[in-house]
Amino acid sequence: KAVDMWSIGCIIGEMHLGKPMFRGKSTLDQIEKVFTVTGMPTKSDIDAIDSPHASKIISSLPPIEKPDLRLMIPNAPDDALDLMEKLMTINPNKRLNV
Repeated sequence: KAVDMWSIGCIIGEMHLGKPMFRGKSTLDQIEKVFTVTGMPTKSDIDAIDSPHASKIISSLPPIEKPDLRLMIPNAPDDALDLMEKLMTINPNKRLNV
């Protein structure tokens, strides 16, 4: 369910952007693109993913600040941006659920 909720957030963003949100060229590039939207996860967020491989990849990245989603998707209404932020949360335990 948590992955499906993440996907809904991406779909909403892509509907407003008119293009894919995270078109990566490699696994590392894909993760970096995700963090340019979500910002870097905390240690507890990384632990919640429960993947040593993901933890290793994330720890190899430089810090990435969380941008203002409004600047990335200026035509999206406030409620869509709010929903996207709640759905595209790295920690599946903090992500909006059904």
